[in-house]
Amino acid sequence: MLFGWLQNHTPSVEGLARAGYAHGLRVSAQGLDKRFDEKACGFMQSVLEEAVAQVFVAGDLLDVNLLNRFTAVYVADCSTVPLPAVLAGVWQGSGGAGSGSEAGMKLDTRLELKTGALHIGLLPGRHSDNRSPVAAATHEPGSLRLQDLGYFNLARMKAQHGRGEFWLSRLQPRTSVLAMDGQPINLLAWLKQGVTRQEMYVRVGVAEQLPARLLVWQLPDGARAKRRAKMTANARDNGRMPTAESLAGCDWNILITNVAPEKLSLDECFILYGVRWQIELLFKLWKTHGKLGHSRSEKPHRILCEVYAKLLGVVVQHWVVLTGLWQLQERSLVKGCQRVREQSARLAACINDLDSLTGLLKELADRFNYGCSLNTRKTKPNTSQRFDMADAFS
Repeated sequence: MLFGWLQNHTPSVEGLARAGYAHGLRVSAQGLDKRFDEKACGFMQSVLEEAVAQVFVAGDLLDVNLLNRFTAVYVADCSTVPLPAVLAGVWQGSGGAGSGSEAGMKLDTRLELKTGALHIGLLPGRHSDNRSPVAAATHEPGSLRLQDLGYFNLARMKAQHGRGEFWLSRLQPRTSVLAMDGQPINLLAWLKQGVTRQEMYVRVGVAEQLPARLLVWQLPDGARAKRRAKMTANARDNGRMPTAESLAGCDWNILITNVAPEKLSLDECFILYGVRWQIELLFKLWKTHGKLGHSRSEKPHRILCEVYAKLLGVVVQHWVVLTGLWQLQERSLVKGCQRVREQSARLAACINDLDSLTGLLKELADRFNYGCSLNTRKTKPNTSQRFDMADAFS
């Protein structure tokens, strides 16, 4: 029935029963509905955890000059799937004001851009992003992390630097920035002097004194206004108003990195950091297109079973994508996953037939070459266009 969920993200229980019949499951819709209980949830969770423990990589790697300068390039983030409050004893949510819920499952997710290797850890919704296993993971020397503020931790970044790992991160607002001689820098006052695009070596953090390149890029007027509006809305949702200093800081993108300029120029740093958006697109693929977190039912255990099944579906879907789509620079994951879903019934029929499965995967790899390219954009370049821009700077 996993492939039934993959083909139709919001199936009725009757639809699931029909899908099961095609594979030898003889049960009525009512009988199936009764089986969505605590025991079924435990079974589905164990199957999912077994699946996410498997790490698959693309047979052919994504060959991009900007990425090939590093042994690996990791993007990571957490996304929460809200659950019915009665499930708080299983998956405790963040609660509190704003968008917090009493129950929720957090997906601690890491994607390696060259190989497509995907890691998903399941955490309670209340778990801190900054203390997650993905945040604390050790990577190989020469690898690069494209980090969001949810993982910003100067002590950890200092340890990563000592192990030979690279990082490129946004600067956490109100973090102390010092000149190389230890003198404090009033960053906002400096920026207001007319800085539009500049870099300098600094030390970050009073205690850590972390050496880094500080990279600054002033945003165009429209982007500044949009960022201020978002900051104001987020603050209002949490019962406060942003400070004038915080609003003023919306005018610039500010990054820090321990990558030398000979390895990654200022322009290339900003291009590459934009590729971090791939993890957000992955979540959108799961939640918007895959309807993760959506259910026709109001029964808590059926909803939780559906979350496990849909997560298992996106993992299998990702494995199939790795067989022939990942290495294509101009690929569209959305279009590629549509191809996989269209063939989900055939995939289900191949479960116990290795030869048929191999043949279908080869066919899908060929299908990925047709109609799965990203659409070119004029205003917001897609990832492939960003890579082409980086080649122009090389």
